[in-house]
Amino acid sequence: MADYMITCDLKRPGQEYNHLIRALALYPDSLHVLETTWLVRTTATPDHILADLEQYVDREDQMLIATIQTPAAWSDSLGVDRVLHFFSQA
Repeated sequence: MADYMITCDLKRPGQEYNHLIRALALYPDSLHVLETTWLVRTTATPDHILADLEQYVDREDQMLIATIQTPAAWSDSLGVDRVLHFFSQA
């Protein structure tokens, strides 16, 4: 299992990304932490995650999937309890 941060620049104004959000929520261990940033714990590789998700974004959009590990830092506005709970599920 690995922890990933998935972040997107969604370029098309007014575009609905509900399908992308639903696809990210299908990962059993996922947490939506910022407007277009999620934490995901999975056995999938970054390439596999990208292949899975890129069907839900436009060609002009950008997506970055990076491995993260603790210690990590975040602002209290993220909800410390939510983030700590995510990282403690190892």
